[in-house]
Amino acid sequence: MKFHEDVIFKNHGEIYGQDLIDLIQIEGKIVKLHQTEWSTIDPKMYKPDLIMELEDKIIIFEFQSYKVNTRDKRRFRFYTALFDHVKVKSKKPIEVHVLSTAERERTKWYKVSEDAIFPIYIHSLKYIDGDKFLNMMNSKIGSNDNFTTKELLMISLLCFMSSDKNIEINILNSAVTITNIHDLDEDLGQFAKGVILMLCDKFVEDESLNTTISNITGGNMKIVEDYAQRKVDETKKEFVISLEKEGFKIDEIARIAKVDTNFVKKTLSK
Repeated sequence: MKFHEDVIFKNHGEIYGQDLIDLIQIEGKIVKLHQTEWSTIDPKMYKPDLIMELEDKIIIFEFQSYKVNTRDKRRFRFYTALFDHVKVKSKKPIEVHVLSTAERERTKWYKVSEDAIFPIYIHSLKYIDGDKFLNMMNSKIGSNDNFTTKELLMISLLCFMSSDKNIEINILNSAVTITNIHDLDEDLGQFAKGVILMLCDKFVEDESLNTTISNITGGNMKIVEDYAQRKVDETKKEFVISLEKEGFKIDEIARIAKVDTNFVKKTLSK
């Protein structure tokens, strides 16, 4: 199962992405989440997990379950050069950050040339006892207690914490736990589930377990993506209405809002 994370994270991504980088202790304020691939580029060559634009820099963010090696360093350098060329044109510096299940907090360096080296910032949640955290979450579920945003994001990152269980089982535990939470905020829940589904795609090789986790988390991936698309359409409809009030014609609205004219006509007819 492969899901389109761009559709999930474009909704409220700045809000919960900020909570995510705060949890991982990356400093800065997110101003925009960028699309992670373009139709003109082979996604197998260029598909980082998240691209977050902060006030002072761009972060290309990866989840990884093995140690960063020379091939990764070259790939990350390619990411930054390509993204800079396609999108930002060197307006802001670009950094690569990795949340790893295999390494502790550190910085690795890639020698680009005799005069230049490229840093890769590796982050770890191994200082958190994942088994203890999971027990605490299940206890709160049993008591019908409220959860903080940080706790809900942490449960999606359970596989990065210290644990007696393997990565795949902890992704399964994340899926089960998030779906057992009472009165889960829909927007935050979809973001956390999006993270779990992304990790499932990347780290769960067993096809049966991958399908099980996907079904538990999303029930059906189309349901999750349809939810995200509804949120996008709601925003576009508001934009279309505002343009119409400003006096723009249907063709102009369609061009500015990047929608087809039928979408504009349907929106304005209601």
